[in-house]
Amino acid sequence: MNTKIQKTLKWIAITAVAGMAGAVMVVCAAYLYLAPLLPSAETYRDVQLETPLRIYTSDRRLIDEIGNRRNPVNFEDIPQILTNAVIATEDVRFYSHPGVDLQSLGRVFYGLIRGVNLGGGSTITMQLAKILSFDSDNLYLRKLKEIPFALQIQRELSKEEVLTLYLNTIYFGAGADGIGAAAYVYYGKEVSELSLAEAAMMISLLPCPSSCNPLSSPTRAIERRRVRLANMLNEGMITQAEFAAADREPITAKRRNRDIAISAPYVAEMVRQQLFDEHGEQAYTQGFEVVTTIDGERQLAANKALVEGLETYYDRRHGYRGATANYPQDLYADQTGDASIAWADELQQMPVLGNQHPAIVTALDDLSFEAVLKSGETVKVEWDGISWAYKFNSRNDAWPPPQVAADAVQVGDLIRVKNTDGAWQLGQIPDIQGALVSMSPTNGEIIALVGGYDFRRSQVNRVITPRPPGSNFKPFLYGAALEQGYSAATTINDAPLTRGGYRPNNYENNFLGPITLRYALKESRNVPAVRLYDQVGDDKVLAFAAKFGFQTQNFPRNDLTIALGSQDVQPLEIITAYSAIANGGYKVEPWFIKEISNLTDGYIYKATPVTVCENCPSTLNNDATDIIPAPRIIDPQIAFILNSMLRSVIEEGSGARVNREIGRSDLMGKTGTTNGPQELWFSGFNRDIATTVFVGFDQPEPLGEREQGATIAVPIWIDFMKMALQDMPENTMKRPDGIEDRLINKTTGTPATPGEPDTIFEYFRTENAPTTDGALPSIDPASVESEELSTETIF
Repeated sequence: MNTKIQKTLKWIAITAVAGMAGAVMVVCAAYLYLAPLLPSAETYRDVQLETPLRIYTSDRRLIDEIGNRRNPVNFEDIPQILTNAVIATEDVRFYSHPGVDLQSLGRVFYGLIRGVNLGGGSTITMQLAKILSFDSDNLYLRKLKEIPFALQIQRELSKEEVLTLYLNTIYFGAGADGIGAAAYVYYGKEVSELSLAEAAMMISLLPCPSSCNPLSSPTRAIERRRVRLANMLNEGMITQAEFAAADREPITAKRRNRDIAISAPYVAEMVRQQLFDEHGEQAYTQGFEVVTTIDGERQLAANKALVEGLETYYDRRHGYRGATANYPQDLYADQTGDASIAWADELQQMPVLGNQHPAIVTALDDLSFEAVLKSGETVKVEWDGISWAYKFNSRNDAWPPPQVAADAVQVGDLIRVKNTDGAWQLGQIPDIQGALVSMSPTNGEIIALVGGYDFRRSQVNRVITPRPPGSNFKPFLYGAALEQGYSAATTINDAPLTRGGYRPNNYENNFLGPITLRYALKESRNVPAVRLYDQVGDDKVLAFAAKFGFQTQNFPRNDLTIALGSQDVQPLEIITAYSAIANGGYKVEPWFIKEISNLTDGYIYKATPVTVCENCPSTLNNDATDIIPAPRIIDPQIAFILNSMLRSVIEEGSGARVNREIGRSDLMGKTGTTNGPQELWFSGFNRDIATTVFVGFDQPEPLGEREQGATIAVPIWIDFMKMALQDMPENTMKRPDGIEDRLINKTTGTPATPGEPDTIFEYFRTENAPTTDGALPSIDPASVESEELSTETIF
């Protein structure tokens, strides 16, 4: 029997030794395989300062901060209460293990066998190993590497160096990498100045820096801070009195970075992309500061004009599309029947878009309802905020109107609400989009830019997205005609026209006979525009438009629909072209960055834009301190007459609302409405500011048969320009030499005598001014050769 036992024990011992030897061999083989893959101390020992990219308005108000902040500190600067807090919470045996805690790993393994969570097994050193590398590896390979890397780190660094490196590299939320940046971002302090309560709060962030921080979740943050203080108390690191005093401390954290003053996310993205193209990832870490051309107050006005305009001038007029979803009260109610807390939790991940707050309806009355916001606040919406909600049936049909609140909403409905002048209203996020861009005709600097309803909803920048401009393109057709010897008084026949299979129509579906070019542009008549394009010729029209920056090399030839704006162009291209009319015929280029600096080199870029300078020499000056004169692209006489014709649009045409609501004599502009209608435009200017507004769906579809540029784009433009022009004197292009005015018949364009009815003073270039014995001849359309043309009609 003893012999059998001895043999059994012998085999057990042999098996154990073999197993241990095998395990050692596997570990050694794994280490030999992994060792060359592990970073060396030189690659991670020194943590570099990181300062994010900061983007400002022209008056240095923050637009955005992109990237994280890192301000490395030395071990001597880290207070004992902070190192105690992290050790008590993350790794109580930190000073007694070699980087890997076998006891903790064994506990984790035992928990896995039993199917229970007995806590984590990662040490501070293992967490540091995870932070420093292996991000691109798969989960299992990364875990396999962490253990030997942690052992290597502990051999190469002291415990104090490990703690310092860990606290300098771990993410604390709010854009703060490392404790140095976190102390500043949350408390505006040096690390050495942190109190016990603040140190415990900092360490409480480590597992969940975004969702646990005191800025977004103060209640949860206090609870987590209490746990960290209790850990320190249990380890004898603080006294009961110190625990109680720190636990009573209120939250004093306040975000001190990314304190955005002016919302201009589409501008920020344009800046970010340019900096990244030039500097790569360093754009986000090397302390770049970019001062843009954006005017802060005008940007705020542009944001408000576009957001509220899309809601008020379009979306509400087409009816209420209903709730997004319904959260039944019986599924969310607590023991008292109250579901508001659970509903508020559901709202936490839903952002505010535009000025529309997510809310869930909690109670209904006949002519009002109550709803809970994501903050937990309950608001009341009265009938004045509900009565607009006609039932949406189609873009052309919103009916019937609501009679009671229940016709619009039900308890549990997920809706949107907005606050207007202190009163809450039922809202909805528009499914239509738009853009607004404003620039200086003097040097092309972009004053304000909004690329869509809300950047968080869609990052597509519609200011640089090509769309058909409709009649917004017509001024460049008429400008080409002026350059070819036509005048604003030249008559052209508004009569049926067929070219090939193409028969253009007027918006009003009528014909007026012979009319002047001024009247044709003012009333945006389509058939005369097509006839004029046919007469002048696409080679001359497209060459003229190309001088303004339009990419006409991509436009088709022998297509008369170009006269009506059928070819895609960017709103930025449109406003650049209109700026050349506004400034008297000079080509300026759009730009948005004034200067760039960084921490290392100081100023590395300062803009030197081409600038309208009528008295400057025509040759460019390489001296950056001097003005670079903008090149002239059209004669000043043509620009002046175009200004005058576009003023008629404001005084009597489709832009007359501008005249009524702003009442300045220095504003010119033109509407644009494409077939469907699918796109709506208005571009207008004085000598100091030019602004374009675009409205349309991202996937083109009809907006509704009642819509045109004058119904939506014009009022948005007005809302912006009222503020943009505030306290600015009137300013227009000055009348150049070579312009004469003649009294003519307003309808026929023929010379008139004082006292005759229906007359105006018309501007002419001196060489084209009519004599007293007759007006300039009208153009004979029969002399123009027919062409095969597109069948698309654009109004």
